[in-house]
Amino acid sequence: MLTTFRNACRSLIKTPGFTIVAIATLGLGIGANTSMFSVVNTVMLKPLPYPDGEQLDQIHRVTPQSGSGALSVADYRDLQTIATRYGQIAASIKGDVSVSSPGQPAEFAPALRVSANFFSTLGILPVLGRDFQAREETLGNHHVVVISHRCWVQRYASDPGVIGRTVRIDGEPHEIIGVMPATFNDWRHLGWVDFFRPLGLTAQELADRHTPLLEPIGRRSPTLNLAAAQELVAGTGRRLAVEFPELNAGTTWRLVPFDEIRLGETGGVALTMLIGLSGFVLLIACSNLADLLLARTMARTRELAVRSALGATRLQLLVPLFAETLLLSLLGGACALLIANWFADWVRIRSAGDNGEFVALSLNWTVFSWAFYSSLATTLLFAIAPALFALRLDLNTSLKSGGRSATTGRGHRRFRQCLIVGQFALVLILLTGAALFVRGLNDLNNRRQGWESNHLVTGTILLPSARYNEADKMTAFQRLALNRISALPGVESASLSWAQPFFNWHDTRKLLVEGHAIPEPGREPGAVVNGVSPGYFSAVRTPLLSGRTFTENDTARSTRVLVINEAMARGLFAGENPIGRRLAPAGTASSDWGEIVGIVRDVASIFTEPSPTSYQLYQPLAQEPRPYNELAVRTAGIEPAVFVASLRRLMQELDPDLPVRNLKPADQRIARANYQLAVLRDMLSAIAVLGLGLATLGIYGVISRTMAQRSGEFAIRLALGASVRQITSLVLKNGITLAALGSAIGLAGAVGIGRLLAAGFPRMRLEGPSVILGSTVFLIAVALLACYLPARRAARIDPAALLRAD
Repeated sequence: MLTTFRNACRSLIKTPGFTIVAIATLGLGIGANTSMFSVVNTVMLKPLPYPDGEQLDQIHRVTPQSGSGALSVADYRDLQTIATRYGQIAASIKGDVSVSSPGQPAEFAPALRVSANFFSTLGILPVLGRDFQAREETLGNHHVVVISHRCWVQRYASDPGVIGRTVRIDGEPHEIIGVMPATFNDWRHLGWVDFFRPLGLTAQELADRHTPLLEPIGRRSPTLNLAAAQELVAGTGRRLAVEFPELNAGTTWRLVPFDEIRLGETGGVALTMLIGLSGFVLLIACSNLADLLLARTMARTRELAVRSALGATRLQLLVPLFAETLLLSLLGGACALLIANWFADWVRIRSAGDNGEFVALSLNWTVFSWAFYSSLATTLLFAIAPALFALRLDLNTSLKSGGRSATTGRGHRRFRQCLIVGQFALVLILLTGAALFVRGLNDLNNRRQGWESNHLVTGTILLPSARYNEADKMTAFQRLALNRISALPGVESASLSWAQPFFNWHDTRKLLVEGHAIPEPGREPGAVVNGVSPGYFSAVRTPLLSGRTFTENDTARSTRVLVINEAMARGLFAGENPIGRRLAPAGTASSDWGEIVGIVRDVASIFTEPSPTSYQLYQPLAQEPRPYNELAVRTAGIEPAVFVASLRRLMQELDPDLPVRNLKPADQRIARANYQLAVLRDMLSAIAVLGLGLATLGIYGVISRTMAQRSGEFAIRLALGASVRQITSLVLKNGITLAALGSAIGLAGAVGIGRLLAAGFPRMRLEGPSVILGSTVFLIAVALLACYLPARRAARIDPAALLRAD
């Protein structure tokens, strides 16, 4: 056996060109597939860092506006009544906080307010310090905080004495009581959170059944299966829909296992597409390898015939071939692991978020095993064709012809041509998928529907709750800030709002329309709501279509006024003038009516996830002030990037405890917002380019070998008067025919990949015909170029010299 492998090594070393090309082909194909498998392994196969994670569920309240709605505090307290039968139920509230330390500027930090049993429900406790106690959930006892491992390392330099230290959060001192383990910073779930505080609910929040605040999680009892737990939770939702129909009618409650949550809304489509397309690259690489092995075996026809004539059995003929193939597979697999490791480093750098969190791909034994078995299986599988050729050798014919006749078999040419056709069919799918996604993401990032981002500086501010704990205080600061900002040189207009127009709005409300029949509970029209200051529409350039926008006279003590978008005007007031009509939030005991004073253009976000409704409602910021605000400043005569420094200094002067996040030109913020999709775009583009390169090499190799085999025929044609142009055309026709046939077969797959993308990313513009046509033309052009070099070489042969040699 050792002798066999030693001879195989010598044979491969004697043909370095073939060996290098074969290893590189295998390494690229298996490397791409292994890299994508490492993504799947990390996202789907690697369990979340919670013990018995299969028992963990997210609990959602499903409404017509949202499939993953939160619960009000009162609903959550009702849900706790089933905890003894269900297992454990905990909850959290998302919300960034203002964090400041002595001598340091305030900054934003991602945070959660959590129930006292939150960590125990997940099954992970602090690695330093302690967990929350039940009494700390009560308002007044809640000034304690548990920090993430990342925060401990970055902010406190891994100081073990951090327990007991004080940090100012939202303007109030909090004692650090615990540090979570590093495994808790898993980017698939809670990796973005740095500070955890007890709920500390106010009396108003405890009685509130209208505001969806809490996101519950549950750990099912080991004796309770998923179906029974689902019925238990759904039954609670049905009971509350009967008891409080004005709030819960038309809603359902459901469980979503944690294993499904980590994929996100588009993760399943993205992963399916990545692993499928990388599989196409592997098939292309393997078909190239099959062609290389077949050509190598055909070139050794005389050697095989002589060995057979000397008494070698068929097994003895095949063993050296499979030994060489096995060595190639091992070397190709090693090359694939190097590529996968490089890919993991690239993803780590490319995916880093604003808080330093990144996607860490797991290159563990599962990935290594995948690479090994992929190398072994694919290489041995595509070594079958050369083996079959060796078994079908005609001993007498091969010895008489010196091995040349074996190279001209029609069946062998047909086999290689089928490989090329299949490669080009797969490449068309790769090119179409990548081109559609690149075009769709570029359109999404550059789409400006109902707003303009040029000369706009944006940022996020958070008013510390300890200092701005009343509506009047928040309103006073907001007015002061806008007045001071507007006085800065180069400012055209400035505004504050709950949300920017280019991001999704998260406040969805059900409405009643004055003069319309009151709909059944749960069937009320819904709209996403944004609170804005008077200068908002001017700052973001959302056009006013009718009526007026808000003024300084629209205060908390004046009549409530509203501005709606044109879709809402059409949908609720078809054929009528909405100006002067009134709307009120549904489900309130005494409806708080607001008068519609204006209609503005529809706006659309840059995200792929569609809004829960096309209806958009604006109300004055002063009539419902909030501590979390988005800042938008339009400049004139000064570049936004230059203006950022002046604006940051002003905000620090207004309040040193006031953090400002993402203070940058709007275009930069928009480009950053879809960075995860940009990573996916780059992956798809790389896969497409790799597949195209391998297919191009494949058709170049086939045409070159075909030309070498037909050199005698071309010599005779030239001797009989054929022109160089005719020979070139003959060769090009052969290659273009293969490429065109492959492209035609691949059209169905190209249409399919377009539909898959459209289903996974519904807000992307993925109109396919022009892209498919362009990809097909480009593919045939590349094939034409790959065929041109062998054709030119074939046309320049010396017929006299070649015929004399024969």
